[in-house]
Amino acid sequence: MSPEAQDVCRKLDVVNVKGSAVPMPIYTYDCHQTQNFPVLRTPKGSNMPLIKALEQKAKEFTTQTWTTDEDLVQLRHLATREFRIIFEKGLDKYSSGEWKEAKRFFEQASRMMSEGDNGNDGPSETLLQYMMNRNWKPPRDWIGCRPLTTK
Repeated sequence: MSPEAQDVCRKLDVVNVKGSAVPMPIYTYDCHQTQNFPVLRTPKGSNMPLIKALEQKAKEFTTQTWTTDEDLVQLRHLATREFRIIFEKGLDKYSSGEWKEAKRFFEQASRMMSEGDNGNDGPSETLLQYMMNRNWKPPRDWIGCRPLTTK
């Protein structure tokens, strides 16, 4: 993944997919799910169909768009640097098998993402549930990755 993509994506976990022996990191593009955006329209003075206008805009996309496009910036307003640091600390503790410490960071990250009506942070909640189901103790053969038991 390019450095520009890494800047806007969050590493969530490392998993072993059922049927594979190779651990795979998984990532997400964080965005606030419950926002209202204006109805899409073609630019004023244009007789171009909306789909063509959107295709043209997509052709103009660069890595700068992630930080300059008003809609993308609005979508990510809860994914602050402070949030990412807290989540990354939790992920480091989780990966190294320090689950009781990871719990504290994931709970904090989840609260940070729950502003307004957004709900908690799904990835933090998933990892908290996984660790809780194992009484906050990693398996003896823990190598920092979680097995996915279904495809």
